[in-house]
Amino acid sequence: MGRYKRLKSRGITFVFKYEDDYPELLHIWARHRKTEEDAIYIFFNGTIARNEEHDCWATEAGTEVLWWFWIDEENKIAMVIACFDE
Repeated sequence: MGRYKRLKSRGITFVFKYEDDYPELLHIWARHRKTEEDAIYIFFNGTIARNEEHDCWATEAGTEVLWWFWIDEENKIAMVIACFDE
């Protein structure tokens, strides 16, 4: 069972998974060297589109991409899947 970190910003709760192979690191940092702040910035400042291939939302800000989905849209809880440079 994975561990998760939650951060709230502007009324949205973001959920980040810790990396299974490196449990002290968040997945987005261990795999792509992106921080929680990077992901939140992209979420609020990027352009959103549906990513049908991965069944999630993709938000792009410049060359950075955030993949995410709503865990609970009504309560504004978003799961961060990946955050990376294009």
